[in-house]
Amino acid sequence: MPENDNNPLEMRDAFGQTLVELGAAYPNMVMLDADLNTSSKAVYFKKAYPDRFIQVGIAEQNLFGISAGLALTGFIPFPSTFAVFAARRALDQIAISICYPNLNVKIPGSYVGVPTSRAGASHNCIEDIAVMRALPNMKVADAGDNADLRAIMHTAMKTEGPVYFRVTRYTLPVLFGPGHTFAWGKGELLREGADVTLFGTGLMTGKCMAAAEILAKDGIPAEVIHLASIKPIDRALIAQSVRKTGCAVTAENATIVGGFGAAVAEALGDVYPVPLRRIGVQDQWLNSGGVDALFELHKMQPPHIAAAARAAIQAKLSPEAMKGPGS
Repeated sequence: MPENDNNPLEMRDAFGQTLVELGAAYPNMVMLDADLNTSSKAVYFKKAYPDRFIQVGIAEQNLFGISAGLALTGFIPFPSTFAVFAARRALDQIAISICYPNLNVKIPGSYVGVPTSRAGASHNCIEDIAVMRALPNMKVADAGDNADLRAIMHTAMKTEGPVYFRVTRYTLPVLFGPGHTFAWGKGELLREGADVTLFGTGLMTGKCMAAAEILAKDGIPAEVIHLASIKPIDRALIAQSVRKTGCAVTAENATIVGGFGAAVAEALGDVYPVPLRRIGVQDQWLNSGGVDALFELHKMQPPHIAAAARAAIQAKLSPEAMKGPGS
């Protein structure tokens, strides 16, 4: 069923629908599944193109090994599993069999970050951004809404080489229209501001927009930039914004250790260092619980982003505040 304002889709449903759309356009596209297609919604593709759907079973290392072989014969494989199994269990196969030879494999990582909720530490993936962006040849993206995900998937099909993109089990607020496009290494300015820059990726960009509204009520104009392309990242836009605002906050649905916030920090360190605060999971395992409760526990809600923005502004104005939490 198409998405509209009265019928918002979970991102995994938008993922499944886009798979079918791509399957019609690319006859050499094949879907591989590790016994999770009803959860990931790869089942959409299975029903539409059963002859191009391969059930590997609960054997993730084999999933990616077979995908590498298919890519070598001219197919465009989509090996689908939960992000935690790609980033942990099958990392060697992804690194050596796919990234090292730079094969044309598109990897959707499902069930990422906090919204996986009650699955617990074994299935809640918070380290995939850090792991995947460390692999040479791998491109990494985290969509801000369903239109963004669709655009990422279309661009991925036109991109030669391995791609990793995240699929969140969550219904995200709409940021972009149906004609939205995506380009590697390009960010999006969503809201202009002068006092602080809020850099968001994935579902956290929506929370940055809400945080900007909170700050605006206190007379603090915050700039909001969405960076779906995490690797490569838009260093030019990052530098351009912080030259104006003088401080920044990053927000990600993942660990801050080596993740999106680290990527922004690296860019700032190279081109224009400013006070920075990072919102995300703070080097700890996720507990099992309700989604909203976990976002609150890990201080990842809009008021927390707004508080981090105020701390970054204070650090900009006072060198003594530079060593605040999350710096």
